[in-house]
Amino acid sequence: MNQEEFLLQHLTEGKKYQQICNENESISLTNLREWWETGQELRAQIKRSNILFDSRKGKEEFAEFQKAGKRAFFEWYRKQPRHCAYCGITEDKLQKLFDYTTGSLSTKRKRGRSLELERRDSKSNEYSPKNCVLACYFCNNHKSDVITEEEHRLYFAPQIKKYLEDKYTQLQEDDNR
Repeated sequence: MNQEEFLLQHLTEGKKYQQICNENESISLTNLREWWETGQELRAQIKRSNILFDSRKGKEEFAEFQKAGKRAFFEWYRKQPRHCAYCGITEDKLQKLFDYTTGSLSTKRKRGRSLELERRDSKSNEYSPKNCVLACYFCNNHKSDVITEEEHRLYFAPQIKKYLEDKYTQLQEDDNR
């Protein structure tokens, strides 16, 4: 067992520290505590994946992901590019733009800092590995179920990216003053 496997078992499968130690005799509680402390980046990724999973848990249209479980959903999530599938804005730029204290953008429900789960074909209403991508708050909300993926990429995504890149540039310039 390694740190990643420990964090996945603990955070996606709900295994307790003691259970993990019992199943892996060469691992001590001290090892697990150390792995917890030093695994902040992976823990953050798993936490974001779990939030996306839990927000749709129990919904019929999420059945394929739910049947596979949180761990499989995380494996899908971690393979996704860390930029919006439509406009291409990177997640690190979104985090800065929507930062609660220094960012220039905000939403009432505190969305925007992370990429969101988006159905490519909204009319199918199915959340599945084939039909889902990660998208920024703006593209996810704008595309909705009226505009097709192709139409959004052609007519709207370039302007959304320009807006976000301009806002990011302005934020950087303000920081340098």
